[in-house]
Amino acid sequence: VVPSQLLAERGSNLVVINPGSMNVRMGFASQDVPFNIPHCIARHKNDAPKLSVRDQRLNCRAGSTHNAERERAYDIIASMLKIPFLGEVSPSENQPLPPKMGRLDGLSAQQNKDDSILTWTDVMDKSIKTSTSIERSVNSDADEDPSQSTSDDGNKPNSEENKYKEMIFGEDALKIPHSAPYCLGRPIRRGHFNISQNYSLHQVLEDLRTIWNWMLTEKLHINPKDRHLYSAILVLGETFDNREMKEMLSIVLCDLGFSTAVVHQVHPQSSI
Repeated sequence: VVPSQLLAERGSNLVVINPGSMNVRMGFASQDVPFNIPHCIARHKNDAPKLSVRDQRLNCRAGSTHNAERERAYDIIASMLKIPFLGEVSPSENQPLPPKMGRLDGLSAQQNKDDSILTWTDVMDKSIKTSTSIERSVNSDADEDPSQSTSDDGNKPNSEENKYKEMIFGEDALKIPHSAPYCLGRPIRRGHFNISQNYSLHQVLEDLRTIWNWMLTEKLHINPKDRHLYSAILVLGETFDNREMKEMLSIVLCDLGFSTAVVHQVHPQSSI
C-alpha cells in the first residue's frame, strides 16, 4: 500500500506526522495546512536546572573584554558591508542598544524597545480547593463536632493552590523564564535522535511519545481510546537511519495506538 492510495481511501481518518529537528508538523490528510509546533518539551525539575545540551540558553553575561571584541566585530562587519555611518552617532542614555547594533539590524530605537516586550509563559498550575475538603483530608481520622460549623453548608471560602506545571509544550516551552525550574528537551537534532550523556535514548523516546500524544489530543482532538480507528503516515527525512525509523514507528503503533501506519522517507528531490 502506497501513501497516495491511503490518502484516497482514508483521507478523513489518516494522520500525517512529520517530525523535524526544530518543528513537528501534524494534521489530518484532508487538512490543507497541518499544525506546525516547535518540537520541544519542558519538564519541571525539583532542583534548579543545570545547563546542558538540552538547555537552549545563551550566556548573556558580557564583561569589558567581550564588549571590546564585539566592537571590533562590528567594525569588521561595517567595513565589509561598506556602511561608514555606523559609528557616526554617539551613544545616549535613552538609547536601549549601542548605535552600531541598532544600525546593523536596521531597526530604530523605538522598534527595538517594542520588540523587547516578551510575554513569558505562566508556569503555575492553579487549582481551586475548598477549605472543607482540605480539612477532611488532614483530619479524616478525627471526630468532628457539627455544632462548631462556621457556615450553614459547612463549606469555607475556596483557597487557591499553586504548583508548577509538570510539562509545557511547543511555543510556550520556549517562553519559560530562565529562573523557573524547568529543563528544555529537544528529542531530535540535526536529523537524528538527540542522544548524549545527559539525554538518554529512553528519554528521547519518552519525549517524542509525550509531544506527539499532546498534539493528537490537544490539536487534533483525537481521544486515545479512539486512536484504533485512525491510521498514520510517518513522513521522515532521509537522515534518519533504520533503527530510528523503527523506534518512531513503534511509538506510533504501540504507544499512540494507531491501527496501521506506513513510513514515507523523503529525499531532497521529492516533495511532500
